Amino acid sequence: MADAQWISVVDYLQSDIGFNTKNFGTIREHYQQECGGSFPVVIDDFAIKKVAQQLKIKIDDENDFGLLCDCVISSNADDSQLVAQTRFDNAIPSQHRSTLKKSNIISSKTNSVTTTVNKDSSPLNNGDSAKLLNEIDCLVNIKMAFSQVSTFIRSFLLQPISELDQSLQIPTISTSNPTTDQQSFVLDVNCLLYLFIREQMSKHSVVISTVHFNSTRFRLVESIRLNDEFDRWEYDHLRGLFDLELVPHDNNTRFPNRWHLADNVSIYCQIKTINNNEQKTSLSHFDRLYTNSLDTFVRNVCAQENNSRSDDWLKALRDTEIVNFEHLASLDRTEWDRIPGLTVNAKRILRAATDRHRISNVSEQRRQITNSSKNENKEKTEVLDISENLSISNSELYANLHLIKLYVCDILRDQPAVKRFGNLSKLETKCLDEAFKEMQSEGFVDDGLFSRMKEFFLPLTISQQELHLHWSSDGHIQRSWSERREKLLGNLNELKTNHEKEVKQYDKYNDEISRVEKSIDDAQRCYFNKAATLHSKSNNIEHTGTINPLRLFRWKSRRHTKEQALILHQAYKDFEQQKSSLLKKLNELQEMRNTIRMKITDFETQIEEEKERLNMIETNLNTPQQPVDNQLVKPPRGLLLYGPPGTGKSDILSKLAKKIGIVMVGPPLAAGELNRPLVGESERIIIALCSRCNQIPYAMCCVSIDEIDSLAPKRGQDSSEGKIDKISVLLSLIEGIKDISNLMILSATNRLHIMDEAFLRRMSGKFFVGRPSSNARRSILQKIPFWALEPEVLDQLSIATTNFSGAAVKALTRAITVKCIKMKLSEPMGEIEALQLADLIAQQYQIFIGSETLPRLLLRNQLIETNHHPYQLPRTITYTGRIIVDLQNQRIRIEIITKKPNTNNNQISVVERKLYPYETNVQTLLERLTAYGKSRNVQLLQLIDLNLLASQGAYDERKVYELLKDRYDECISYSRSMIVYDLDALVGIHKTQSYSNASPSISCSVHNQSIYTYVLARFRDRVMEDIHKNETDNVERWAIAVIREPFLLRQFAEETQFPRTYQEQEELELERRMAEELIKCVKCKDFYIENDNRFGSCSHHDGFVYDNSAADPTIYAPSDAAKILNKLERKALNDVNQRNEYERQKTKFKWICCDETFITIYKGGCKKGKHGFFLNGNESSGRQVTNKKINRCEQATIEQWEDFCCNNAEYEEKLESLLNDK
Repeated sequence: MADAQWISVVDYLQSDIGFNTKNFGTIREHYQQECGGSFPVVIDDFAIKKVAQQLKIKIDDENDFGLLCDCVISSNADDSQLVAQTRFDNAIPSQHRSTLKKSNIISSKTNSVTTTVNKDSSPLNNGDSAKLLNEIDCLVNIKMAFSQVSTFIRSFLLQPISELDQSLQIPTISTSNPTTDQQSFVLDVNCLLYLFIREQMSKHSVVISTVHFNSTRFRLVESIRLNDEFDRWEYDHLRGLFDLELVPHDNNTRFPNRWHLADNVSIYCQIKTINNNEQKTSLSHFDRLYTNSLDTFVRNVCAQENNSRSDDWLKALRDTEIVNFEHLASLDRTEWDRIPGLTVNAKRILRAATDRHRISNVSEQRRQITNSSKNENKEKTEVLDISENLSISNSELYANLHLIKLYVCDILRDQPAVKRFGNLSKLETKCLDEAFKEMQSEGFVDDGLFSRMKEFFLPLTISQQELHLHWSSDGHIQRSWSERREKLLGNLNELKTNHEKEVKQYDKYNDEISRVEKSIDDAQRCYFNKAATLHSKSNNIEHTGTINPLRLFRWKSRRHTKEQALILHQAYKDFEQQKSSLLKKLNELQEMRNTIRMKITDFETQIEEEKERLNMIETNLNTPQQPVDNQLVKPPRGLLLYGPPGTGKSDILSKLAKKIGIVMVGPPLAAGELNRPLVGESERIIIALCSRCNQIPYAMCCVSIDEIDSLAPKRGQDSSEGKIDKISVLLSLIEGIKDISNLMILSATNRLHIMDEAFLRRMSGKFFVGRPSSNARRSILQKIPFWALEPEVLDQLSIATTNFSGAAVKALTRAITVKCIKMKLSEPMGEIEALQLADLIAQQYQIFIGSETLPRLLLRNQLIETNHHPYQLPRTITYTGRIIVDLQNQRIRIEIITKKPNTNNNQISVVERKLYPYETNVQTLLERLTAYGKSRNVQLLQLIDLNLLASQGAYDERKVYELLKDRYDECISYSRSMIVYDLDALVGIHKTQSYSNASPSISCSVHNQSIYTYVLARFRDRVMEDIHKNETDNVERWAIAVIREPFLLRQFAEETQFPRTYQEQEELELERRMAEELIKCVKCKDFYIENDNRFGSCSHHDGFVYDNSAADPTIYAPSDAAKILNKLERKALNDVNQRNEYERQKTKFKWICCDETFITIYKGGCKKGKHGFFLNGNESSGRQVTNKKINRCEQATIEQWEDFCCNNAEYEEKLESLLNDK
């Protein structure tokens, strides 16, 4: 750019009256915009240079730069103007002050400003002009001696820009030795490094070299250093992997005072690996702070800040009795504020420099300790000091190399090749894959979380070139579409051929149907003609068509002879037979025609569908390819991890950003760290922190905030103004009015339900981080030394730690390991002792199931039952996710899906297992249920019972509903969970006893119907998926109901349509028969329905019949006595002479039970009871039983009843007394 288009800073600030306040304000406005709307405490050199470029102000020497810095030295405009005007007056020689107005007026009229005034008037120039350098050396100082860094430099920075697309692949991480130093070589003028150097030097029209500044080395890439409202922040564009420096060529050790590069400069490059000591000497002037004395330190700081106030600052410090650097470094905030002689800006500069030195000193001491500890175990050898390199992982190295690529491409964005290639992706795909693999290897057991998070970050891995990638660039997609088109054309031709065949067949059947209909008409006409011939002689009435011809012929046939009638009848019979066969054939033809018509319709529909698909493919093939809309791959702006405490959310946040290549513009924060007491200060801190992203526009940046719920709570009428202001500022920075496009919020909370809805909407990635599954817990427990636990104990601990968070499981592993080491156990720890430790950890972390911890329940079960029973749900069976536990009958019912015999259809059935004797309540069942959960890799087991309601204070219905909903919502947050309902305790049963007809009855009903309905709905909502190959990706939500009351069990199973067992099906059939089937009573010979069988409805005799006329009374069964009476009655009817005798003998039989005369007509008995008689299975003699499970529809036979009556011991004594009386 020509010098005539630029103006010196002195000329820019001149006016006809002296100092130009308007231009002074313009400089401050531009600087404030570059710094994100505020004035940083420490002046941002990069922002100053950018303002100079925007306003076309030349910076020829250190004085010009210092004058610009004075314009923005304070947030107060008056203070800055006073300081800047003082330097402005000193920069203008006295002999020129009288002509300033005139020269400024002339320059403004002619619009041609030169730089001679600034060059001649600068006291540092001493009349020297800028020296043109035709040769210069570029040192590439590798700080981290990884082979990939050297490979990256050669394959990317030294690659010609025309091969940019080939040089963007990150080299594969390897463990080979780093590349040795290379000899100096001349850079290709078309390589990226050469163009990068020229682009960086184009920002400096003239480079000023002083004793403290750019004298022997010129650093091409300076770090960003800000000291804003939040804190001091530094960012290295080269990520600490290497440095780029320019040094004089050949034997020159120093740069000229003023110099710049020639257009055809030859740049000699040398790649060198440096150790820590060499890094100290190659640091930029910002890092070289000497603290051997207070004077040296303050003068170094003033030299860095380009001001001449060192004497004033030293005087102010000595006046406060601060005479050495150690005293200065020990001051706290209050003591800094009490130094009266220093301005606010001076205090901030000195304090920032002191903090920077202290941090670097601590890092250096840590490096020395690391080096010394490593040297204790090995001999001293001449190796590179790469101790820091060991702390960087492969994914971080991937990320840092990609960030350097983004930075270089951003600097060279005006190059045609870079423009043609477009913007790179914000993240590297390889880095994303490697990052999550490393986190898994570091102990994060994700249970499928990382795969979902990886999909969330995929939009950031898409480059602009991929958006413009033509779908036919490699021909694969085009060939695929062409193959589909050819296949569709083939299908379409085949469908058309089949359609034509069916149409021809349809026409053929139409013709056949027409012929059959014609045959029916011909047969009918032939019959009518024959009939007409027979009636021609006697037919005096002509057929007009208004009378049915058949009726007319029948009416006429009555006048025919018998022979004519027979002929006519035979003709009619033949006609009907012929007509019937033709109609049958017609129906068959019509059915076949209709079938073909349906096929034709199906073919026509398929042809239309194929034509639509073909048209769509043709349109796609003929439509010019357009770039993909950026909105379709819009990068996410927020990631929110939520879940219970102790699940590793904060650890994931702290490691995720640096591993995948997202720049953190601040340290990981808790939301409370952003709170400030003064009004508006918190908002300024949030803006300042997020505005740092503007300094790195080429990279994706983030702010990591833990416990975000306290920063973004729900807004309501009761919300304070301060909370609303912070939320509104935060929302405005994320897709709001002050949107920062490269800002992402990484946050975590365990109280998602209290957060602001607008903020949650902007957090497009919400991931639940729950408790570890059984497999995950086992993998954590396996870190315990193998000699400390037996494998069986490890399995038992994986069950006992159900519902443990990741932090709790790790605490248990530490406790077991420490105890085993301290106690110096001679054998592995036993199960009892391990469960006791688990119980202690569960109490510390408040992990209860019901009213107790699970390890304590397992310990108690071991005391009850010494034998361990294997509980598991085999994976060879397909489950529906529903289980009912019947405590009354000691059975557990598991609903499964099976194949119907001889079919491919599924059916739902039940697997029933017997409970162990000690499994009598929910607490004793937990060992079985947790074992079931372990076999299905369940992450959470939730027990809903009265203990839970009492512990949470849920005593009214509203609180109970809230608790049930919260627990259910927590369960569905997990991909694999199990929820257990103690139904009897939750809903209760109301029993009512009533009496009718001297028979008591009990009616039952559900006490808490609303809770019962809620549990019923949740029990139906179980989910079981089997759609993913990886079992951890399948959703399994189990629902278990524990029921003791038979009425509740039956009603719940019926309303949830739970399959019945074989026994229940038999009982249901029995109840149906009892409600519908008529049964003949063997006692009273009457019919009855079992459900209506009540006490007193059956009148009968329960004794036998005896012959009262015999000397020795014989016992008769009622059926035998009835046979004898029937014979007597038959004799009385046949023998008239003996009728009276026979009639008298008919009264000789009596009932032993009531002495009533036995007659064949049954008129009731002396006893009242229920219908039916049932035998005890063990006694053939017969005895009525009262077993509730007896099949009351299958009573004893009449013979068995009579045998029972004849053998009734109650009446044997009465019979003996009758014998004695006779």
